[in-house]
Order: sequence, then structure tokens, then C-alpha cells
Amino acid sequence: MFASFDPVALDMACADACNRQPVLENSILGENKKHDHDESHDHFHVVHPDTNWRTCVEHAEKIGLGTRDYELIEI
Repeated sequence: MFASFDPVALDMACADACNRQPVLENSILGENKKHDHDESHDHFHVVHPDTNWRTCVEHAEKIGLGTRDYELIEI
């Protein structure tokens, strides 16, 4: 579970956590990863290459909704 008073930091932390997860070979991500030569480990981009989720987070930060910087505290 993730929690924050900063919605931008929360989105960024959740996206980073998803991207750190291993790829299941028998999944859509696993099938697309075989054909993807980008080593950025951006699972979202591999599955949906026509979208750029990072621009949303960058724009939210730009208009003052929060920051992409965060400190992950595990309890």
C-alpha cells in the first residue's frame, strides 16, 4: 500500500514499483518485451507504446500539483 499527501510523488512511486517487478514470460508484457529493444524497463511503454505516461506526471509537477521526488518508507 502506498500513501502520500503528494499525488505526483504517489503516482511516481507506484509507477517505479511496477517497473521494478519481474516480467512474467506468459503475459502480454512478456510477449511484447521479446520484441522490445528498449532497455529502459518501462513496462507501461512496452505494453502501450503509443502513450507516454511520464508526460502526465511531468505536467502535474509543472503546474504545481506536487513533485516527482519521493522517499519510500517501508513499515
